[in-house]
Amino acid sequence: MGTPISQEAEMFSAEALNRHPIGAFMTQCPDPCQAVAVEFECGHCCKKACNARIVGVGGGFLSLAALSPCPGIVIKLFGEEGVIETEYAQCTLIRLDRVCNIEIGFPVNASPTCPQV
Repeated sequence: MGTPISQEAEMFSAEALNRHPIGAFMTQCPDPCQAVAVEFECGHCCKKACNARIVGVGGGFLSLAALSPCPGIVIKLFGEEGVIETEYAQCTLIRLDRVCNIEIGFPVNASPTCPQV
């Protein structure tokens, strides 16, 4: 299964990303094709999206797609006690004003195995 984002949309998003400070940051990394993890606020909680790649930025949003289709983007919801819930997605939009941190080369340790489809 390929990415759920069309090549045309990804090329358009990549152009906008190259003009954004996040794109400049990514070009400074040794391997910008590595997995990224994005920490962001969601209400009073913090979430971290892992096993993702940044495909674009625009309209006040950061666009992520899964680095690999299985398990997809792993989104962990954190609370005072640690991880409260784990969600999975193939692509997601995160409001830029909610992004707290971007890590490149973040390993996806202990990824769950894929369910039989």
